[in-house]
Amino acid sequence: MEERDYAFIISGKSVHLWRAKEKLDIDGHPRMNFEVIHKDLPLTSQKFVAFKYFRLDSSLIVLTIRQSPKAFYSIQLSDSSFTEEMLRDRQSYENEDNFRKIKVLQSENDIVSNSIDIQLYFDLNKQLNIVKSSFFDPGLFTHFVDNLSREGNGRKMKDAALKKIGRGLKENTVYSYEQLPILRMYDALFNEYGSPDEAETIRAVDELSTEEHWSEPLELKSFNQIYYGPPGTGKTYLVRKNFCLEEEIIAGTQLRTRLDISRTFWHLAPGRNGYLWDKLKDGNVLGYEWVDKSWGDLHKLTPKHIEEEGWGNYQLISYLREVKKGDYICVISGRSFLGIAEVLEDYNFTEAINNDLAFQTVPVKWLKKFDHPVYLNSSQTKTFVRLNHGTRWSSLITSLRENGFYFEDEESVESNIVSPKNFTFITFHQSFSYEDFIEGIKPVLADSDEEGSDKLQYELVSGIFYQACEKASQLAGYETLQACLSDTKQNRHRKFGKNVQEYYLIIDELNRGNVASIFGELITLIEDDKRLGTDSEITITLPYSKSLFGVPKNLRIIGTMNTADRSIEALDTAFRRRFSFEEIMPDSGYLEGKGESLGINLKKLLETINERLEKLLSRDHTIGHSFFIKINELKDLKLAFINKVIPLLQEYFYNDYARIGLILGSSFLDIKKSRTSFMKVDQYDSSDFEERIVYSMKRLDDISDFEFLGMIKSIYE
Repeated sequence: MEERDYAFIISGKSVHLWRAKEKLDIDGHPRMNFEVIHKDLPLTSQKFVAFKYFRLDSSLIVLTIRQSPKAFYSIQLSDSSFTEEMLRDRQSYENEDNFRKIKVLQSENDIVSNSIDIQLYFDLNKQLNIVKSSFFDPGLFTHFVDNLSREGNGRKMKDAALKKIGRGLKENTVYSYEQLPILRMYDALFNEYGSPDEAETIRAVDELSTEEHWSEPLELKSFNQIYYGPPGTGKTYLVRKNFCLEEEIIAGTQLRTRLDISRTFWHLAPGRNGYLWDKLKDGNVLGYEWVDKSWGDLHKLTPKHIEEEGWGNYQLISYLREVKKGDYICVISGRSFLGIAEVLEDYNFTEAINNDLAFQTVPVKWLKKFDHPVYLNSSQTKTFVRLNHGTRWSSLITSLRENGFYFEDEESVESNIVSPKNFTFITFHQSFSYEDFIEGIKPVLADSDEEGSDKLQYELVSGIFYQACEKASQLAGYETLQACLSDTKQNRHRKFGKNVQEYYLIIDELNRGNVASIFGELITLIEDDKRLGTDSEITITLPYSKSLFGVPKNLRIIGTMNTADRSIEALDTAFRRRFSFEEIMPDSGYLEGKGESLGINLKKLLETINERLEKLLSRDHTIGHSFFIKINELKDLKLAFINKVIPLLQEYFYNDYARIGLILGSSFLDIKKSRTSFMKVDQYDSSDFEERIVYSMKRLDDISDFEFLGMIKSIYE
């Protein structure tokens, strides 16, 4: 910078205009003295980027809004008519006509020449294009890509922008810098869909407009990320808001099939390790090995007959005779849901033996054979059993909805499908173990209507992390994680390319578990460069199943930590090295203007409480803005104090109410100064306690709204 240069200083939500006044040298370090031209211009960083006299390049678009190690960058002008007088005139930044909009046009014919606005348009092939206006840095156009077809594949912030842009295909649409910030358009159309949004930068305070501010974007700096901070800062909310796609009905192209949920759904295991599946899926009958053809009509079998012949379990054998027309048979191997078929006729012995298999069957019509196995929440040790309302029922129904089926008339029938979640959400606790996380031997109780349901059995069960790895590998095009591991390294590298959809494992309260014990040998596998699909990928053999295991490149691990929790485990140093950490502290900016209708300044209330907490305890023991974010009435604030603020302060100060009074004021305390006499015990001196002042909290339930309002104001006034 040179003397007399102008600088826009962007600090949080504020934008200031300074002018370089004098170069200095202080102890060998260059310094610059500035004079303040304008403090707090009527600008946000989003509005600043849209200023029509600035040339749009990547520095202006990205670095203005996202903080970066590159603290200074020059701004190029797009219009020579912009004078120094206009630069210094505050009205230049108040006039809304001086700011670019984003226009999405149905056709090239709608383009306006020499417009100051960004113009996107659709050509005859319905492909999205951009008008190469002179106010753009020409180098940007080489990075333009039409990502509209990728919408819905897991990038939430890109998807939100693409959805707005896509509306221009139906009608010409105009967005202000608040409705669709230029940065959001840039992220969606000047980057590959699967690439991080400028990963070297971090979020800024006003990256979103006011109405979207509570869902301020987070950005991942590595495959493994931890967000930490005091309670109530919205860590879990922000993680789910930014990365998690909930199950939802979305527009689709496939016709959905209605299933009658009142019918019986049967589980059929296709032999040990699923060896019969290849034969069964190519036919139009289903059955199981326990029902030999030589045993005759199942309707005539008795438990005594089965026992005398030594054929096995009577109930398991006799289940096939209970199968009725219209029932559904779900072919499931372990946890892998392979396909579903509808039964065409009731069990009939004459037809049951009319097949080329060694066992009896029923005729079926296949409704769906899944290209990739769908994973249920648990496995089943029985070969053939009812599924209705058992341990896997809800998991089965969800899986069917996600794969083109529906159950109620109220559900949309045509051209809609259920989009599955792209995440698994868990909470660590002190008893959470490696066996819960990776794999372990677990007890299995049969469903209550099964014979022998009171008998305890054991099976090897994949844990939550293993299941997340399975789902991540499926997003890369593999049927299973084992199929991924058996592929060549070159193929894995190709399939886990930059456009692969990501899967998220969200771990809430991560530091409440013993992470060194839970993660075990994964501590190495989760490193960014040790994932499957990287040049330095590593696989291991799991201790229980003896199977190969690796962590897919597209699996993101996101944890949240409450820094004020006294019950937490200290994080292992090796574990810390493999995670990036980002602090989320209380931000009173979320409360700007809130509470004014009640005569309360919630922003100042939070700032005052936290300033006192930081001095008495530490910045880790402050309280978060989410405690007050939904306050609309005085009763909401009273409940927030009763249920959240005061219990947390009691925890912080170990019920030392005098110190709580230093935070909230004496109006919240009952103070007893009466003299108390004690019984005498030998020579023990109790005089220090006789006139001791006793502090306790007032019951806010018994306090009128008028009095409570005065108590709140006294905290910060």
